[in-house]
Amino acid sequence: MVADILRTRILTGELPEGSLLPRQEDLMREFNVSRPPMREALRILEAEGLVVVRRGNVGGAQVRAPDRSAVASNLGMLLQFKDAPLKDLADALVEMEPLCAALAADREDRVEAVIAKLRPYLDRQREHLENGAEFTAHCKAFHDAMIAACGNDTIRISVGALAALWSTQEQAWADVAASTDGYPPIAQREEVLAIHEQIVDAIEKGNRTQAMALTRAHARAYPQHVLATGERRRIILTSTGRGHAGP
Repeated sequence: MVADILRTRILTGELPEGSLLPRQEDLMREFNVSRPPMREALRILEAEGLVVVRRGNVGGAQVRAPDRSAVASNLGMLLQFKDAPLKDLADALVEMEPLCAALAADREDRVEAVIAKLRPYLDRQREHLENGAEFTAHCKAFHDAMIAACGNDTIRISVGALAALWSTQEQAWADVAASTDGYPPIAQREEVLAIHEQIVDAIEKGNRTQAMALTRAHARAYPQHVLATGERRRIILTSTGRGHAGP
């Protein structure tokens, strides 16, 4: 009950991000509970990522905003429990990311709200064509920005969690590729940049059909370097809770 009430206060902004919860003694008086259930309520909120409990003389519970990384982490654990193949995650993005491109193209404010945010990532990709790791990082940022610019919070959070989980799989591949000089050749990076430019042009023109088609074709082709070791790869979690691909 205490956790439910405090959670509602955080999510409605009554307790804003960065603020401190009232002292435990004050909360205990307000809710008429003893210290053990009060501590358990704070542990629940801490496990949900809504507060950070600081111990010691300057202790207290500080409010945090909900974080999509927790959504991605929970999604990764569920997919691992279901023994879902990594290809399932890639296929989900093939279906869902194009919708984000279409919604971005539909926005009346797309020049300011979408294009102005996407084009800088194209410039950075162009600048780092010869550096595989940097190029991959800016490609990830480009996709994150396009998803974030779709204008629908439910879709943005849902697809963003999928993209965040995929990014951890891609990072595992990138770490190996960087150590073995296994990045795709620069010609393939140039092709990726070209398709990104075409997607941005389609969004800027408000052409949702073309934006969807280009993004879907790209979403089918782009993950193949990560999936190259076989379609039976699985999503597994590290001890830090980040997902990565396993055999």
